[in-house]
Amino acid sequence: MAKISKPNANPILALILGLIWGIGHIAPNGQKNKFIKHIILQLIGLVLCCIPGWIVAILGAIDAMKTAQKLKAGKEVDENEYSFKPYYSIAKKLNKDATLVE
Repeated sequence: MAKISKPNANPILALILGLIWGIGHIAPNGQKNKFIKHIILQLIGLVLCCIPGWIVAILGAIDAMKTAQKLKAGKEVDENEYSFKPYYSIAKKLNKDATLVE
């Protein structure tokens, strides 16, 4: 898997953009695959009912912020690396390559 290094990642921007269809995963963090999986999860949640879609959006935004904090600290993250266990628990059902690194 591709490693991502972005010491200029902004955790606040990742959190805010994470609430808008998971853009926080791709714009500040560079995790394209995770972004695509997030959109699919959120669409499934919205089709089932509005509440699951919002839960996915909020958990994904928190994950994007935590990932941006790692990147800002100079750490490398994987394309499929998750930083927030509640979100990882949902995302691993769709993303078989998902890993949790808290």
